[in-house]
Amino acid sequence: MPSYSLSILGQEISFKTNVGEKRIREAEQFIKRRFQELNTPENRLNNEKLLILLSLSLADELLQKGQELEQVEDKLNQLLEKINKNTD
Repeated sequence: MPSYSLSILGQEISFKTNVGEKRIREAEQFIKRRFQELNTPENRLNNEKLLILLSLSLADELLQKGQELEQVEDKLNQLLEKINKNTD
């Protein structure tokens, strides 16, 4: 299992995972971009508060995507039911 080291907000973290390096680097860049969006000159926060805001933001985004997926699945099931009714 490959090991990786990242530096985010001046904190070094090392870990092992089977996830490919490209995905690790994309996640690292995504997190860094989100930190930059949250840490504006008008909104200077310490790292702990930034981490909390980032966590809340990512959790909200994940919940929204889950709801969107459920809606798409519901629509797909409705369409499949219509197709099945029409083929019977």
